[in-house]
Amino acid sequence: MRFRCHLMLLRSGESLYSSETCVEQFVGGTHLIPFSPGESGGPSLLITLVRRYSNHLEVALSGDDSNVDLEESSALVHETNSGQQALLRYHDTYQRKDLESAVQHFECAWRKCPSTHRCRAAVLVNLAKAKFIGYQADPTSANLDQLIPLYREALGLRLPGHPDRPATLLLLARALLICYEQQGCDESIADEINELVSKSRDFSEDTHERRAANLVLETLERYRIVKSGGLEEIDGLVHKLEVSARVPPDGYFDVSQRLINLSTSLWRRYEKRGELDDLNRSLDINKQALQRLPAYDPDRLPGLRTLGAALWKLFELRRDLSYLRELIALDEEASQLTPEGHPERPYWVTNYKSHRAEMLEYFGNTAFEARKYDEAIAQYSEAVKVLRSSS
Repeated sequence: MRFRCHLMLLRSGESLYSSETCVEQFVGGTHLIPFSPGESGGPSLLITLVRRYSNHLEVALSGDDSNVDLEESSALVHETNSGQQALLRYHDTYQRKDLESAVQHFECAWRKCPSTHRCRAAVLVNLAKAKFIGYQADPTSANLDQLIPLYREALGLRLPGHPDRPATLLLLARALLICYEQQGCDESIADEINELVSKSRDFSEDTHERRAANLVLETLERYRIVKSGGLEEIDGLVHKLEVSARVPPDGYFDVSQRLINLSTSLWRRYEKRGELDDLNRSLDINKQALQRLPAYDPDRLPGLRTLGAALWKLFELRRDLSYLRELIALDEEASQLTPEGHPERPYWVTNYKSHRAEMLEYFGNTAFEARKYDEAIAQYSEAVKVLRSSS
């Protein structure tokens, strides 16, 4: 959530100072917003955020809703509010039952909402977003081919100039981006994403929405080049993503994705060229990205995959047991993010067993060498005794 605050001169309305700050997670707490960055003792505003669940009617009747009576509208509001509450609980605790409850409530609201209702687009986005979050947590629980049409319908209802159109467009592009990756970089999907994002006039220049749209296009390019690009393309991509990782400087919420894009591209360049600097940088940047994501966020999985590959390579090169211990802890974390039936679960379970076996073999060889050493000492001692007794 982003706040823009202006300190105004009383009566005249002249703006004396302005400040913008980002609260990455909408939780309770007190935040200080300085109006003069870098100046001590300058004017500031102290705000307290409190999460409140709304109980009033937010979906009211309008001229376009004459076919909806008050009772039906109240039921629509109830299901929407219940779904939002369940979704907030899920983001607090990551309990699967809360996410399932949110989807059920949003589906009920969707069924109760006529196509002509003025809040139809919001109902569609609520359902699509909850399903998308469910898909990220467990791809077997939802189908992208079912939720993408919901975003498309909502975008069609939010015409150019609508304040929520850029956000809806970005949500649709992100869902299509996942499809593009999973379907082996289908160029027809890439064309649709480019048509939506790069040619859209819905994003004003030098805005957070424009930067988010650029990030979608950078991620799309990263998927393609990492999969099939040559070394020259990878070099260009790494340079581009190094710049992107520093933008914007105000802690915009997409910075973790920017870092994952860069670390993945560095890892791919290491695979192509074999320079250890790329390997070490990929490892460090990946860890920075993961530090910015909550422990149970499914967005961690791509970063964990690249981190695991880098750690295993470092273990092979240096035979340092600390890398193997870190790998096993990483496998355990990923297993928590991939429930039974998740398509990535076999990968992580196999890795865990393989890394555990490597650890046991390492200690087994060490114990065997120690045993041989003890036997050699015993034989030497026995030989000394024999020599002394014969002299």
